[in-house]
Amino acid sequence: MTAAPLVVRVQTPEKGRYSVRCPDGFVARHGGRVVVKLDYGLDIAEVVDERVHSDASPAFSIVRLAGPEDAIAIAANESRARAMREVFREAAKKVVPDVRVPYARLSLGGERLFVRYVCESRRLDPGKAILAVRKECGVAVNAWQVGPRDEVRLVGALGPCGRACCCAAWQHKYPGGLAADAARQKGQNPTGACGMFKCCLAFEREG
Repeated sequence: MTAAPLVVRVQTPEKGRYSVRCPDGFVARHGGRVVVKLDYGLDIAEVVDERVHSDASPAFSIVRLAGPEDAIAIAANESRARAMREVFREAAKKVVPDVRVPYARLSLGGERLFVRYVCESRRLDPGKAILAVRKECGVAVNAWQVGPRDEVRLVGALGPCGRACCCAAWQHKYPGGLAADAARQKGQNPTGACGMFKCCLAFEREG
């Protein structure tokens, strides 16, 4: 009888949480950084759940623990990603002049660039910008349009309270709530750094 594969849950910024196979004898610790083999090549992931037995065999796998050589590669990739982001932004501006590109990350192996962009006037078809990066830089590109709350979360900002915005510090999804609905009904619209309704008001309760 074949033993069930050893599996851990890991997380990357773009793929979220997913399961990967562990090599025999591999020890994964919660919060540790590992190199994983994905459909687009090698990348860095964080372990969020230590190994468990599973009846299924995930398509992705852990290659090794992340080491000093990977930190060097990540630093080099950050510089490359900034240059590629400018190529994307300049090409996108020819279509939508007010486009902003707050996020660009290159995978560990350098095969794929992940881009998130913001447009307030209208939606952008990123096809021409993606093609420009492919032709000039020779990498595949995944691009997503995000909203103003996501932009603040990516770049960071201080709220009117003087503390880091909730979305930049810990909150990744606006929760809604009775207090927020009541404020809207009263015609109030207190805004945060993103220019939208302040997330923290969803947690307020009258008492």
